[in-house]
Amino acid sequence: MKKLLTIICLALVAFAAKAGDMSNSLELTQLYVIGDATPYSWDIGGTPDMQKIDEGVFRWTGKLTEGKEFKFMNTREWHKHIVSSTSDQKIEAGHTYDLDFYADRALDGSKDRHFKPAATGEYTVYVDLRSMKMTVYEKTVDAVLPEKLYATGSALDGKIVEVQAFGGVEFKAALELKAGNIILMNTATPTASTVYYTPLLEGVDITFGKGLAAPLKTTTDAEAEGWSVCVPGKYTVYAVKDNNSVYGTMFKPCKELYVVGGCCQLSWNYWDSPSTIRFTNNPANDEEMVWEGVLTTNWKESREDPSKLKILTTQSWFETTFHPYTADAPVEGISNLRSTGGPDTKWTISRNGRYRLTVNTFKETLRGEYLGAAQTEAKDNAVTGINNIKRNDGSCDVFDICIAANHGMINVVSSSVPADVTVHASSGQLVASHVAMSDGIVASNLSKGVYVVKATASGESVVKKVVVN
Repeated sequence: MKKLLTIICLALVAFAAKAGDMSNSLELTQLYVIGDATPYSWDIGGTPDMQKIDEGVFRWTGKLTEGKEFKFMNTREWHKHIVSSTSDQKIEAGHTYDLDFYADRALDGSKDRHFKPAATGEYTVYVDLRSMKMTVYEKTVDAVLPEKLYATGSALDGKIVEVQAFGGVEFKAALELKAGNIILMNTATPTASTVYYTPLLEGVDITFGKGLAAPLKTTTDAEAEGWSVCVPGKYTVYAVKDNNSVYGTMFKPCKELYVVGGCCQLSWNYWDSPSTIRFTNNPANDEEMVWEGVLTTNWKESREDPSKLKILTTQSWFETTFHPYTADAPVEGISNLRSTGGPDTKWTISRNGRYRLTVNTFKETLRGEYLGAAQTEAKDNAVTGINNIKRNDGSCDVFDICIAANHGMINVVSSSVPADVTVHASSGQLVASHVAMSDGIVASNLSKGVYVVKATASGESVVKKVVVN
């Protein structure tokens, strides 16, 4: 009996888990076209994903056959049906139609309403699940980006700016835009043969970013609107070649960056002691984030890619990462970084030592500076040791911290446990503050003078004066 009850319980758990995957809600992440009017007939496994061009907005281009039927499925199971709001709905290019959604594994025939093309032909179909509308066009052919690309428009005060090519995969420009419009073209000055590039959809505002990375169309009309700019500010504009789409991201000072790699202290580990790999904001330039520390191929344990590194924008592998356009690019010097995906390329170090990495998150550049061998910096006269913080009862925690002050910067060279560190000017003004630091820059771009550094750990504090030259 006990065995039977166990089997029943396990079966109920399995059923509950299965049921948990059978949500009845509309999903905005995928969509599939199905029906004998399409090339895939009713093969739900054989129909490809529709192209997602925004959250809940999808596009499909292909042949539809007159008199036959099609609809859409929200999953690859016969569960979530997206159908016409009216029975036997005939569709034609240039028209928009209402959609209905049903989550039902045994959909009643009166609700399973299909679309029927009025004529056989090649069509481009857009489905917007947010408004539950379908718009049908004659087949559209996406414009292909040219070899050279330039931006102009009222958002640039009519100036013409080159959108530079990077890595053979995209064009990119960091622009200060006013409210107005921006349009792309293939010549440095307008001529009778200039081709202008505009979004395929109307009324696209570049302010809304990557979500509206719609394909392009071309025109010879110099008065074409292009993209509107409702909110003035700093934008990085991207034109990506693999899908011939254009979008912009409005600049906001970055709050997080982390360096990971086989040459880093924590290797590829971003989840423990993040203060050792976290970049800090440059107080003199909100576009820049700075990290300083040791990069070496000589860590004790064996490492994957022991000379390589890349940069995470958050503590996750699944968000945007910064990496070079070409594999094994040298970290020293100034290089352009890619934030739009692509192969998992990495930077490499050619010598072991202490480095300063400066990322400009607006212009998307990395400046790598070699500061010298890691061992020699500890001998610098500007290095101050703060050792053995004592408790009130006279006992000592094993807490060793070494502070360096040079190159207009104050940084924690090493700390046996994470410490909260603050820096005050001699006037008493707070200059910088960081929590749980084991290694890294505390303050940068400092004027020459005396500063007070306070380190706190295990409930105790030590204060030291340092001189910045």
